[in-house]
Amino acid sequence: MLRIAERLKKNTFPFACTNKFTYIYQMANTYTRIYLHLIFAVKGRESLLPIYIQPRVHAYMTSILNNLGHHPIAVGGIDNHVHILLGYSPTQSIPDLARELKVSTTKFINTNGFIPFVFNWQRGYSCFSYSQSQVEAVKQYIRHQPEHHKGISLRDEVMKIYEKFGVEYDERYIFEE
Repeated sequence: MLRIAERLKKNTFPFACTNKFTYIYQMANTYTRIYLHLIFAVKGRESLLPIYIQPRVHAYMTSILNNLGHHPIAVGGIDNHVHILLGYSPTQSIPDLARELKVSTTKFINTNGFIPFVFNWQRGYSCFSYSQSQVEAVKQYIRHQPEHHKGISLRDEVMKIYEKFGVEYDERYIFEE
């Protein structure tokens, strides 16, 4: 028993039982720095997010991300899609994060009556990771979406990103139902 007590003091057990009901777990601290770029579109890629509600929707997304333990860096887009750059917390899966953002903002938009019809996001999303050295460029890219989309469609933008990241895709299913 003395050996167990000595090892517990030195934290050399991955876990130890001090009695029938109490367990002590020893684990090294976990540190991460993960930057993700999420993109998702309005259902049917319709232009349903007028410019006058975008700041409120983006601010709401920022608050959801904060509440979920992530660090929003940039949220932007245009009337038919949104881009989000965030410091990702691995305590939540990426599909759960995307679903929570989409469900929450859909309720927010519909409950507040920002538009005169039912709003929905399209199924699916795109997600890409970036290094620390790329964060500023991605942030600027997101902040300048209106200017960027004067010359490129959402479909072409996404295909360009897929090609940059080596993502195999079928054009027929890019943000389609």
